[in-house]
Amino acid sequence: MGSFNGLIQAEFTPPKTWVLSRELIFKTDDLASDEIALLQKGGIECSDQGEIVVSEGFKTDLASVPRMLWAFISPWDIARAAVIHDLLYSQCREYSTKTAFDSFLWKNVRRISDKIFLMAMDAAEPSVPSWKKKSAYYAVRVFGGKAAKGVVILPNDELNC
Repeated sequence: MGSFNGLIQAEFTPPKTWVLSRELIFKTDDLASDEIALLQKGGIECSDQGEIVVSEGFKTDLASVPRMLWAFISPWDIARAAVIHDLLYSQCREYSTKTAFDSFLWKNVRRISDKIFLMAMDAAEPSVPSWKKKSAYYAVRVFGGKAAKGVVILPNDELNC
Protein backbone atom coordinates (compact mmCIF):
# COMPACT_ATOMS: atom_id res chain seq x y z
CA MET A 1 0.00 0.00 0.00
CA GLY A 2 1.08 3.59 -0.35
CA SER A 3 0.44 6.97 1.19
CA PHE A 4 0.53 10.67 0.34
CA ASN A 5 1.86 13.53 2.46
CA GLY A 6 -1.51 15.30 2.24
CA LEU A 7 -3.82 16.91 -0.25
CA ILE A 8 -2.74 18.76 -3.38
CA GLN A 9 -2.14 22.45 -2.98
CA ALA A 10 -2.10 24.06 -6.41
CA GLU A 11 -3.08 27.16 -8.31
CA PHE A 12 -5.01 26.98 -11.56
CA THR A 13 -3.17 28.53 -14.52
CA PRO A 14 -5.50 28.81 -17.52
CA PRO A 15 -6.28 27.30 -19.85
CA LYS A 16 -5.57 23.76 -18.59
CA THR A 17 -2.77 23.55 -16.04
CA TRP A 18 -2.22 23.66 -12.32
CA VAL A 19 0.99 24.65 -10.54
CA LEU A 20 1.77 22.96 -7.24
CA SER A 21 2.18 25.42 -4.39
CA ARG A 22 3.73 22.75 -2.15
CA GLU A 23 5.41 19.44 -2.82
CA LEU A 24 3.39 16.26 -3.15
CA ILE A 25 4.97 13.04 -1.92
CA PHE A 26 3.86 9.47 -2.59
CA LYS A 27 5.53 6.60 -0.76
CA THR A 28 4.95 2.91 -1.38
CA ASP A 29 6.47 -0.25 0.06
CA ASP A 30 5.05 -2.31 -2.80
CA LEU A 31 7.84 -1.69 -5.31
CA ALA A 32 10.49 -4.38 -5.51
CA SER A 33 14.10 -3.28 -5.25
CA ASP A 34 14.72 -4.32 -8.87
CA GLU A 35 11.78 -2.11 -9.99
CA ILE A 36 13.23 0.85 -8.06
CA ALA A 37 16.63 0.18 -9.64
CA LEU A 38 15.08 0.15 -13.15
CA LEU A 39 13.25 3.43 -12.43
CA GLN A 40 16.46 5.06 -11.23
CA LYS A 41 18.44 3.74 -14.22
CA GLY A 42 15.76 5.24 -16.49
CA GLY A 43 16.09 8.68 -14.91
CA ILE A 44 13.13 8.49 -12.53
CA GLU A 45 13.74 10.19 -9.21
CA CYS A 46 12.55 7.50 -6.81
CA SER A 47 14.26 6.90 -3.46
CA ASP A 48 15.48 3.45 -2.49
CA GLN A 49 12.51 3.39 -0.08
CA GLY A 50 9.94 3.91 -2.88
CA GLU A 51 9.32 7.61 -2.30
CA ILE A 52 8.49 9.93 -5.20
CA VAL A 53 8.51 13.69 -4.65
CA VAL A 54 6.77 16.16 -6.95
CA SER A 55 8.34 19.55 -6.26
CA GLU A 56 6.56 22.79 -5.58
CA GLY A 57 6.16 24.65 -8.89
CA PHE A 58 5.53 21.49 -10.95
CA LYS A 59 2.98 22.06 -13.75
CA THR A 60 0.32 19.43 -14.32
CA ASP A 61 -2.98 19.02 -16.12
CA LEU A 62 -4.10 16.69 -13.29
CA ALA A 63 -5.65 13.86 -15.28
CA SER A 64 -5.83 14.03 -19.05
CA VAL A 65 -9.44 12.94 -19.17
CA PRO A 66 -11.41 14.49 -22.05
CA ARG A 67 -14.06 16.83 -20.66
CA MET A 68 -16.87 14.89 -22.35
CA LEU A 69 -15.98 11.86 -20.17
CA TRP A 70 -16.00 13.71 -16.84
CA ALA A 71 -19.48 12.37 -16.03
CA PHE A 72 -17.89 8.92 -15.90
CA ILE A 73 -14.26 9.54 -14.98
CA SER A 74 -13.85 12.97 -13.44
CA PRO A 75 -10.22 13.75 -12.64
CA TRP A 76 -10.80 14.99 -9.09
CA ASP A 77 -10.62 11.77 -7.08
CA ILE A 78 -7.59 10.48 -8.98
CA ALA A 79 -5.84 13.87 -9.08
CA ARG A 80 -3.00 13.09 -6.65
CA ALA A 81 -2.23 9.84 -8.45
CA ALA A 82 -2.35 11.72 -11.77
CA VAL A 83 0.16 14.33 -10.54
CA ILE A 84 2.58 11.57 -9.51
CA HIS A 85 2.04 9.91 -12.90
CA ASP A 86 2.58 13.22 -14.74
CA LEU A 87 5.95 13.60 -13.00
CA LEU A 88 6.95 10.03 -13.87
CA TYR A 89 5.98 10.51 -17.52
CA SER A 90 7.83 13.84 -17.70
CA GLN A 91 10.95 12.02 -16.50
CA CYS A 92 10.27 9.23 -19.04
CA ARG A 93 10.12 11.89 -21.78
CA GLU A 94 13.39 13.36 -20.60
CA TYR A 95 15.05 9.92 -20.69
CA SER A 96 13.70 9.25 -24.20
CA THR A 97 15.73 12.22 -25.52
CA LYS A 98 19.05 10.83 -24.27
CA THR A 99 21.56 9.61 -26.83
CA ALA A 100 21.99 6.35 -24.91
CA PHE A 101 18.24 5.68 -25.05
CA ASP A 102 17.41 2.02 -24.33
CA SER A 103 13.91 1.17 -25.57
CA PHE A 104 13.69 -2.01 -23.46
CA LEU A 105 14.53 -0.03 -20.32
CA TRP A 106 12.12 2.77 -21.31
CA LYS A 107 9.24 0.28 -21.80
CA ASN A 108 9.89 -1.21 -18.37
CA VAL A 109 10.14 2.22 -16.73
CA ARG A 110 6.85 3.21 -18.35
CA ARG A 111 5.18 -0.03 -17.21
CA ILE A 112 6.38 0.53 -13.62
CA SER A 113 5.27 4.19 -13.79
CA ASP A 114 1.79 3.03 -14.77
CA LYS A 115 1.87 0.50 -11.92
CA ILE A 116 2.71 3.35 -9.51
CA PHE A 117 -0.27 5.28 -10.89
CA LEU A 118 -2.50 2.33 -9.96
CA MET A 119 -0.88 2.06 -6.52
CA ALA A 120 -1.43 5.77 -5.94
CA MET A 121 -5.10 5.46 -6.92
CA ASP A 122 -5.35 2.58 -4.43
CA ALA A 123 -3.99 4.94 -1.74
CA ALA A 124 -6.50 7.71 -2.49
CA GLU A 125 -8.90 8.90 0.19
CA PRO A 126 -11.79 8.75 -0.23
CA SER A 127 -11.34 5.50 -2.08
CA VAL A 128 -11.64 5.41 -5.84
CA PRO A 129 -14.13 2.86 -7.21
CA SER A 130 -12.45 -0.21 -8.69
CA TRP A 131 -14.00 0.30 -12.14
CA LYS A 132 -12.58 3.84 -12.28
CA LYS A 133 -9.10 2.75 -11.23
CA LYS A 134 -9.10 0.02 -13.86
CA SER A 135 -10.44 2.41 -16.54
CA ALA A 136 -7.80 5.05 -15.79
CA TYR A 137 -5.00 2.48 -15.55
CA TYR A 138 -5.86 0.75 -18.83
CA ALA A 139 -6.29 4.12 -20.53
CA VAL A 140 -2.70 5.07 -19.71
CA ARG A 141 -1.46 1.59 -20.67
CA VAL A 142 -3.16 1.77 -24.07
CA PHE A 143 -2.86 5.49 -24.90
CA GLY A 144 0.04 6.74 -22.75
CA GLY A 145 2.99 5.61 -24.85
CA LYS A 146 3.16 8.73 -27.00
CA ALA A 147 2.80 10.99 -23.96
CA ALA A 148 5.60 9.15 -22.18
CA LYS A 149 7.86 9.53 -25.20
CA GLY A 150 7.02 13.17 -25.75
CA VAL A 151 5.24 12.71 -29.06
CA VAL A 152 2.62 15.42 -29.33
CA ILE A 153 -0.16 15.26 -31.91
CA LEU A 154 -1.44 18.74 -32.68
CA PRO A 155 -4.97 19.47 -33.83
CA ASN A 156 -5.19 20.41 -37.53
CA ASP A 157 -5.56 24.11 -36.77
CA GLU A 158 -2.19 24.12 -34.99
CA LEU A 159 -0.27 22.46 -37.80
CA ASN A 160 1.79 24.65 -40.05
CA CYS A 161 0.79 23.09 -43.38
